[in-house]
Amino acid sequence: MTMLIKNPVKVAAEEVRWLELRGWVYQLLMDFLSRPPRMSLIAQWRGVVELKNSIPATQGGTILKDYLASIAEEDFRKVCYAEAEEYERLFMGHNAKIATCEAAYRARAEGANAFDCISEIGTIYAQSGVAFNKLNGERDDHIALELEFMAVLAEGMLNKNNLRQSCLELVDTQIAFLESHLLKWTPQFSADLAGATTSPLYTGLSVLMREFLAEDLEQLQTWRENELLFGEVNTSSDDW
Repeated sequence: MTMLIKNPVKVAAEEVRWLELRGWVYQLLMDFLSRPPRMSLIAQWRGVVELKNSIPATQGGTILKDYLASIAEEDFRKVCYAEAEEYERLFMGHNAKIATCEAAYRARAEGANAFDCISEIGTIYAQSGVAFNKLNGERDDHIALELEFMAVLAEGMLNKNNLRQSCLELVDTQIAFLESHLLKWTPQFSADLAGATTSPLYTGLSVLMREFLAEDLEQLQTWRENELLFGEVNTSSDDW
């Protein structure tokens, strides 16, 4: 994944590339963890991967890129049906292998109050001006909605790249959400997913999520430090 340079000098092209890449990764994770993947979704992401370097060259990213590139045209329909069935086996129904909501994981792991957890997440969405069209009655703490929230803020940050204060506010919200919610439970979610499937698609997603979220937090913190330092440098220069 593109690394930010740790100094107060802004490298515009590198920063935009980082902003684009992290948005793509959140969108990728959200797309495949929100519902059984349709053929159109797999075809879409296979095309995106071929045209753009939109998945980081990490272990999980490499698994996904190699898998999507390896699907032969004559097997495409069969593979897509198999992945949709695997999603249903993993995440849907009374016999689902893995819970898809934060409250369930944190209640089990740390005794967190499920109602308070869901209520807090809903408040964060509302305060950020983000509202989701919940066609299937998804809970606010569903993995796909939490990832979509980050994707929305990542896109907002890209669109407001020249508005420093707006970007700082978006970064603060993303750092807080990663620390207080996503990184509280997705490491275990990723481990459970990796242990429950042999599908290269879901194996790649589990590894990519574990790698990416931790690094994204570090990158956001670095970006914030750079911006604050850059602002101090500019202020000092203005004083002269």
